[in-house]
Amino acid sequence: MGGNRQGGKNRGGKKWSRKRKAEEHSAKSGKERDNNNKSNGWNVIPNSNAKFEAYYSLIGLHDTRRDGTSGTFVPCTSDEEKHAERDLFMSTLAAILPASFRVDRSLDPTIQRTLLEELQQFVGREMELEVELPTRSPAFGGIKNILDNGTDVEGGGGGVKDESKQNENAIEDAKQPTDVSTNDVTSNSGGEGEKKVDGVKKDESEQNKSTDDAKQTTEGDDVKDATKNSVKKTSHQYSRPIIVKKTIAPAKPIPFISSNNVTLGYQLSVDRRTLRRNKSLEPLHTWMKIQSDCGHITRQETVSMIPPVVLNAEEGMSVLDMCAAPGSKTCQLLEVVGGLAHSSSSGQDDGKRKEGELEPAGYVVANDADPKRAYMLVNQLRRMNSPSVFVTSCDGQYFPILDEKSAKGTEREGMFDRVLADVPCSGDGTIRKNPGIWKRWNQLGSLALHPLQLSIALRGARLTKVGGYLVYSTCSMNPMENESVVAELLRISEGALVLEDPRGRMEGLLARPGWSAWRVLRESKERTRRAMKDRRKKNNPKMQAKRKEWEEKRARGECGPPKEQQPKKRNEEEGNEEQDKVPAPSPYDTMPYVPPATWDDAALSDRTTSLGFFEYASYDDVEPDWKRRVRASCFPPTEDEAKRFELHKCLRSLPQDMDTGGFFVALLKKVKPLGKNATERMNALTRESLGGVEVDAHLKTGDGDEEKKSDNDKESGDVAMTESSAAKDSGTEAKPVDAIKDKGGKPEEKDKDDEEPVQKAPQGKVGMNHKHKKKEKDLGTEDFIPADPSIWRPIIEEYGLAPTFPKEQFMVRAAGDAKILYFITKSIKEGLIDHGIQDRVTVINSGLKSFQKCSLKDEKVSYRLTQEGIQYVVPHMTKRIMSANTEDFFICMKEGYLSFDKFSESFQKELEGLGTGSFIVTLKGYEKHTSKKMYLSMWRYHNAVNCFVAKVEIEAILSKMRALGFVDKEEQVSSSPMQKPEADEKMDIASKLT
Repeated sequence: MGGNRQGGKNRGGKKWSRKRKAEEHSAKSGKERDNNNKSNGWNVIPNSNAKFEAYYSLIGLHDTRRDGTSGTFVPCTSDEEKHAERDLFMSTLAAILPASFRVDRSLDPTIQRTLLEELQQFVGREMELEVELPTRSPAFGGIKNILDNGTDVEGGGGGVKDESKQNENAIEDAKQPTDVSTNDVTSNSGGEGEKKVDGVKKDESEQNKSTDDAKQTTEGDDVKDATKNSVKKTSHQYSRPIIVKKTIAPAKPIPFISSNNVTLGYQLSVDRRTLRRNKSLEPLHTWMKIQSDCGHITRQETVSMIPPVVLNAEEGMSVLDMCAAPGSKTCQLLEVVGGLAHSSSSGQDDGKRKEGELEPAGYVVANDADPKRAYMLVNQLRRMNSPSVFVTSCDGQYFPILDEKSAKGTEREGMFDRVLADVPCSGDGTIRKNPGIWKRWNQLGSLALHPLQLSIALRGARLTKVGGYLVYSTCSMNPMENESVVAELLRISEGALVLEDPRGRMEGLLARPGWSAWRVLRESKERTRRAMKDRRKKNNPKMQAKRKEWEEKRARGECGPPKEQQPKKRNEEEGNEEQDKVPAPSPYDTMPYVPPATWDDAALSDRTTSLGFFEYASYDDVEPDWKRRVRASCFPPTEDEAKRFELHKCLRSLPQDMDTGGFFVALLKKVKPLGKNATERMNALTRESLGGVEVDAHLKTGDGDEEKKSDNDKESGDVAMTESSAAKDSGTEAKPVDAIKDKGGKPEEKDKDDEEPVQKAPQGKVGMNHKHKKKEKDLGTEDFIPADPSIWRPIIEEYGLAPTFPKEQFMVRAAGDAKILYFITKSIKEGLIDHGIQDRVTVINSGLKSFQKCSLKDEKVSYRLTQEGIQYVVPHMTKRIMSANTEDFFICMKEGYLSFDKFSESFQKELEGLGTGSFIVTLKGYEKHTSKKMYLSMWRYHNAVNCFVAKVEIEAILSKMRALGFVDKEEQVSSSPMQKPEADEKMDIASKLT
């Protein structure tokens, strides 16, 4: 098959084209291709969702504004203020989302300072860019937006200075051939081929017509309409893209992302797409890509940085990230927790650390329900090069409780000092980067997620130590997923959890207060977009013709009568009969949505009712068939509860506040153990997620057979899955709790051989029926076990490992032979592995590769040193370790085989006296600076050496050496930081940029 297409061409020699293929298919079928419903074959993302806007207008999203004088958030007192707040909210959603990133706070201060200086050369000043005028923006609009607002959303937002005169001239000049640019215009959806600038699409013309009908025409509108009509007439003449010049503002610092009074977070004035594609920003993009691959910076949305800062973790703590993928928040936590406690700025022991302490005392458990996403998380965390992370995969609401059984209900309850529950949500706060939510949004999704979010948060509260903190966060703006979950948490905990306000220690954070009251609505299933789409499919001309054809065949006796269908279950309660009828279209469901003229509650309620929403004053008003979806916990607290809960301490971040996405964060402190009511509610929610069946009934045993449990085990079955006695408490490894009882209610006595195997928490996406889940390919989830003691003697002799070498902390994976030895920190081994966590969850990864088996038979030892975890082996080595000066160290990092004569005479003599095999080269003066990791894993051949270090880590070492003042004499430094580096240069690209 590979020979049929070479270089992207088919047998006919023509380049593959989606458009040509569609035309050929249309020609064969005899039907003409219809492009009228699309913009030249490009998908058009709707710029409005009437239900979204009507719902949030009714529940009060626009009832608060930021006072420019005091800088605080105050209630809107008039319709004009609400209109202005709504317009600001919608215009921000329409603009691009600025890219943002943060610098690693765990970096050496000298390296960190140099990195920030390099950064200022790129983003510390205004820059002029040539921006391609888009036919449509990432969210919606296109040239229509530019003409209406005088701004180019592709390069606008976040401090962009518009040059309207240049834009107008560019549009006029676009009619004539120009040599400004010959680049093709491409859409966000990844279409192919050259695309001419199409001023206003047919869909946009209809939108403009409805908008003009809804608004009073003014003189300014007439001018805009004339301009639009001019663009329509001449758009087909555009043979090349329109290029306009933009001046972007310097990057804005994010004050609450800081360390030691140094700001480490920055928000750019361009979006990710512009940063990636604009030629003027190519040096900055290259620099950011290299530093990101090295782990020195992390590209992350601004509001996504808030939860780890609110959590306020410290060095040496144990932290659980319950829903960790894709891993940016986990990296942020690891920078704090995974550092060496009491280490000085020089990287050496300052006298406060315990003797021999060379590893982090804290750790982060990063969990995700989907194993594939957990592996994506591993790739993200690999940049950090930290052994202080333990990656697991299980459904967050079943994460095992490993503390001693006797600790339950006491001050010793809990496993982690800090817990982050960034739960799955509807994600309507991410519309700026996920514009498809405009089309998919519905209220039923938030109601469906509410019990899952509550279940995960309750499990997180149980896992938090007394005196520790739990952060609950979502990227949603809906109170069904935010305040209602927090209020129910506080209600169930009965005083064990209290809300705290972190605003005082977060400089520069603009966050609105949480809500203490909200409206509860649900959407009719018949009014969802999916239901309407299904009805359109059933009633389209093709389906009608098919039905007519079958009716004619039955009339002629050519086919039998249709099979009897099961009657649909109808709602017996009054008020639900409308679900069996086709709803009439709402006059407010327009494109674009026309905002209300008045913000009166009756008028807003009339809109939502017309759009298919039902509002409930209390839980008693909910129909029986809907009580499983609209729960009592969805309703706001009473007046007494509202005063006690203090929900205003929650953080609400809307897009217009800091030019970000929407986000919600709540900080809860656990002041005492959870009561019996909270534990029972937690177990009930986990059972309900599996359809009311006990969790253990769907779990697999160690041999792969399904575990069958009797009906008598329902009360204690959840305990067997969630809790185990600690190894320290029993003196042996943790074993499952005996949950099987006889008819008299007493536990059955069983022999050791008959004991049930330990069962693991379920994996996969939340809410799945694990019993019927298809078996997926094993992605390598073997447990970590101690290495065979027999392998250590030749290793210790070969590398001269001192008696302080902690060989018990080097472990292997259970399956297969011991190819790789992983360094596991003492805190993870004693706090997690020895407590039996591997018996309860699927372990994806942990530790750092330190030794790897080599296939050469002539060598004395079968394991070589690996670069990933070398910093935890070097301090114990007395053999096969060499110090090199700066010149020799630079030569060692070059690619390929390096002959001895390329090095200095002294270094050459040391190499000649060294036997073949693996060895380490350290930079002279940095032999004991493990935090800087100036070490290279090398291999000595008979007459040459080779560097066994990945290119990404070579670039990281070079970056650190430049920061410390070391410059390679052979390296040609570019004179301008914005000059594009040559592709064939073998040295570090980042060094060329400076």
